[in-house]
Amino acid sequence: MIKMKIVSVLCLVFVWILNGCSPNAPKAQSPQPKPLNIIVILDTSDRISQETQREKDIRIIEEIVKQFYNFVDPYIKKGGIIPPHRLAFVVPEQPRVPGPSNEIINKLTIEAPRRRSGNPAFQQKKNELINAISELYDHIQQHPQTGSDIWNWFRSQARSPLSTDHQNRIICLSDGYLNFDIDIERKRPKGTYMRVGALRDDPEAVNKIKDGSEGLRPVGHFSDFNIKFLMLEIRLREDDGVKHFQDFDIIRAYWETWLNTMGIKDAKFFEQLDPGGLKNMIENFIQSE
Repeated sequence: MIKMKIVSVLCLVFVWILNGCSPNAPKAQSPQPKPLNIIVILDTSDRISQETQREKDIRIIEEIVKQFYNFVDPYIKKGGIIPPHRLAFVVPEQPRVPGPSNEIINKLTIEAPRRRSGNPAFQQKKNELINAISELYDHIQQHPQTGSDIWNWFRSQARSPLSTDHQNRIICLSDGYLNFDIDIERKRPKGTYMRVGALRDDPEAVNKIKDGSEGLRPVGHFSDFNIKFLMLEIRLREDDGVKHFQDFDIIRAYWETWLNTMGIKDAKFFEQLDPGGLKNMIENFIQSE
């Protein structure tokens, strides 16, 4: 009797294994990844007073738009997803400087269509965005650059474009220095701008930033948004043609420590790259899981 029960159990297990291995057996579907939400922060401070930097910024922006389209194109062809993938460029304010018009700002966000028939309109919006970027830089270069207030953008505006329904990616196009005109810094609270120059010759600079005696003030917590952060185009300052190489470690410590206090743990920082390196960096960042 016991032998018969054992044989019966073995037969059931054998049938179950066959059904599980059968090509007709239903397969568990992997969960669909969340759509992509890319936010590009444009540092429009005096870094773009040089025409060469403006031209490079626009090439980088065009590459970001291109790689975003390469990512979303397969989704468009097979029907898209809800909510849609999206790309937005944001422009932190500069103290005492008039901001760009709403006509320009409204063209700086695009969403991937949910069906193939929407592709022509999407292509048009892509072109409008690139044209708006040129208009934006025209506007900025017609006014003084007093310092891009990225600190305040995180404090007061960052939650608006972020989404818990998306994979959030932030690309910050900046020289890395968060500074303002000297008379503006005198009136701002400590911790709302960087003191890279004052710390440059201090061997304990990085440790002071990490332990909180220096550094930027926290302005909120964003861990629920699962953000990946990438800073491109860090440009070290120079004296008489000699770069301050120690600035990179100080800048990275400022940003990493500050972002970490806000729950943004995945952050990468790069100095100016050649066109091939930039393309690969942007593509890998957008395609990463």
